Amino acid sequence: MQSLARILMVILATSLLFEPPAVAEPADAPTIEQMLEPITKERAFRSFRSAMQVIHVASGEEVFSRSEERALVPASTMKAITAATALRTLGPAHRFETEFLIDGKVDASGVLRGDLVVRGGGDPTLVVEKLWKMVVDLELEGVERIDGNVIYDDSYMSRNHRIAGWNKANDIKRGPSYFAPIGALSVNFNNVSLVIRPGAEVGKPARARLETEAGDYVEIHSEELITSAADGRLRLSIDRVVEDDGSMAFTLDGSVPLDMDARRFYRTVEDPTAHFMAVFEGLLDRQGIRVDGRHKRGAVPDSAERIVKLRSPPLTAILMDMNKFSNNFMAEQVTRALGAEVHGEGSNDQGVRVITDYMVSLGLDADDFAIANGSGLSRETRLQPTHLTAVLLDMVDDPRVGAEFRASLAIAGTDGTLWRRLNDQPGRLRGKTGTVDGVHCLAGYMEAADGELYAFAFLANDIRGGTGKVKGIHDRLARKIFETTWSPNTSGGATQ
Repeated sequence: MQSLARILMVILATSLLFEPPAVAEPADAPTIEQMLEPITKERAFRSFRSAMQVIHVASGEEVFSRSEERALVPASTMKAITAATALRTLGPAHRFETEFLIDGKVDASGVLRGDLVVRGGGDPTLVVEKLWKMVVDLELEGVERIDGNVIYDDSYMSRNHRIAGWNKANDIKRGPSYFAPIGALSVNFNNVSLVIRPGAEVGKPARARLETEAGDYVEIHSEELITSAADGRLRLSIDRVVEDDGSMAFTLDGSVPLDMDARRFYRTVEDPTAHFMAVFEGLLDRQGIRVDGRHKRGAVPDSAERIVKLRSPPLTAILMDMNKFSNNFMAEQVTRALGAEVHGEGSNDQGVRVITDYMVSLGLDADDFAIANGSGLSRETRLQPTHLTAVLLDMVDDPRVGAEFRASLAIAGTDGTLWRRLNDQPGRLRGKTGTVDGVHCLAGYMEAADGELYAFAFLANDIRGGTGKVKGIHDRLARKIFETTWSPNTSGGATQ
């Protein structure tokens, strides 16, 4: 018995030696808060004022924020709110219309015995090629001569053409293309294209002309623009002067290298309707449609009948161009159309009123934000990240227009203002950028590793130097989100 007991004790002792070690409980995976916070502690992050918020779309849970109720200049991220308002209010199939009407009769010889009326509907996509096609269609309807007047009705939108909230004196004087005026009769984005080419030999005047003729409305003085030796640099100054009668003159000075290809420089017009009238008059003349009367502004008579109509692409397509390429002109035309369609007045104030009402309908307090216009080209507009994310969440849940809204945003690594960013993971982020001097913002959607969607807004103001460091921080924060998987039982909402 003693030997048996001894054997059992040996077996027991041996089994204890080979007992598997206890498995430690797994450590909690880092939360999004823990993943993103180190980036916000960096010195570069503290060199500007910021506000941000990230929300898990499916649950509506905030997973990260910093100063999310701080109101800052959003720049062109404002366009995302304008787009959402337009889709909700006008619908994705809404189109802008430009019409030709006749107040009189066209006789058998092709003479319109009366007036031709051009009624503008604020089409932000109308360019000279489309307007020329309308003139051809007019001729095909039998009009070869007009013995009355051509009347231009621009009453659909306010005649206060300048973008509200942007009073930069240098831009008012120079007319950069991003500061185009707004109007019901607009063509070529209310810009003129100055085409510059060298002369035949060194020392001779260079050549300058408008790409689209504008009659007497625009004059070009280029006598002091001289052709210089090949392989040199272009030296060009463009002085834009608005005359007392509203017409414009460009004075060009400098030198153009002999071997330079034609280059285009864009400047805004001062009076959209006057510019439209000049372009249209030239198209009629080129097509051989003579006008015996005058070209003048006026209203559509009740007796007038439509003869030609041009409809713009649907609003969905317009908003894609507006948001992906951050087109201020399109955003402001859409804003005034909101005012015209909802309140019967195509002004900035009434358009902003529609946008404000939409935001209030989401439960946002109008006292917490300020909106100067629909494009975001203003330092008077103030938004919190929470305002942007509220709109993003509303859009993503809307079965009628949610897909159209997301499609309007730039795709990182693929197109628009984000085409150069996050190129190694294209399509994981869709967003709207916003930039003016000292400001760079980004808002939109990010897709995580498990396909979960996050809405975010990151506003940066008072940036010293270039925007590169802010873009870098944006992208690093996005990459962290790309790596996460959602876990509702984990504090902070997600794991890595």
